[in-house]
Amino acid sequence: MKNFLCFFALCLSACQHPPLAYITNQGANTVSVIDTHQQKVTHTITVGKAPVGLAVSKKLQRVFVTNVEDGSISVINSASQQVVKTVKVSGSPVGITLSPDDRTLYVADWYSDRILAIDTGDSTQQREVVVAKAPAGLVVSPDNQTLYVAARDSNQIVVIDTASLSIRRRIDVGKHPFGITLSHDGNQLFSVNVYDNTVSMVDLSSDGKPTATLKVGEHPYCAVTNTNDTQLYVTNTQDDTVSVIDLTTKQLVTEIDVGMTPEGLSYDETKHLLFVANWGTNNVSIINTLTNKVIATIKTGDKSRAFGQFVMP
Repeated sequence: MKNFLCFFALCLSACQHPPLAYITNQGANTVSVIDTHQQKVTHTITVGKAPVGLAVSKKLQRVFVTNVEDGSISVINSASQQVVKTVKVSGSPVGITLSPDDRTLYVADWYSDRILAIDTGDSTQQREVVVAKAPAGLVVSPDNQTLYVAARDSNQIVVIDTASLSIRRRIDVGKHPFGITLSHDGNQLFSVNVYDNTVSMVDLSSDGKPTATLKVGEHPYCAVTNTNDTQLYVTNTQDDTVSVIDLTTKQLVTEIDVGMTPEGLSYDETKHLLFVANWGTNNVSIINTLTNKVIATIKTGDKSRAFGQFVMP
């Protein structure tokens, strides 16, 4: 019995795959797959033209990739690391996110000013709503009832009811919001305002208005919080840094030098690591968030962007 239990434990350990990071390379029309424990690229997958956004589902074993220049979404099987489907959509898909139940894929059509809601079980089932100029970042509330959209050229966050796909309200934020993220409890929304070099902090548990404006670096792009929502990380594309904000004091902790033109970033909760895609140096910086130090740099592909949640646990 003892030998059997030891064998079983070894098999279980072998079957537990490390988190994977998927990085869109917009200039190469590929996605790089990074083993986060080995910290190396294990696969390079050809997708559509000019891939930008990513959404991952461990439950579905799927990675969804927006291809902005050919109006499509590539669907990757994360077990085989192969494209198993291409979903055509009219327009220019950029931002993308999944509902918490993995049943609905939300896609921001940059030039047509609309949001698509696509059934992940049947991609022909699509709904849409026109929101505002240049929709970019997307995030869904933990209760699956609300979709938040950063409307860049309208300087607003558009709040959408997911059941009816109707607009509930609009929240004025800073100038040119692009990336957005939520706290884990869904009570705080963070809007990255590119032209203001700020992040608007919105309290969704009260009147849904900005309660604080956090100064960051030059031309910020995306943001993500750590596991317990005590720190916010923001990429600064023209400073080549990541700003670390203490959310209790709302003060800058430090700025971490990464590669050139950092854009997308995603947090790996298993190892407290932050993965940052660097457009200008075609690589990914890995930051240990316990020390706020870069511990590795991984070569990826041309114009690495990775806009969205791209680490699959």
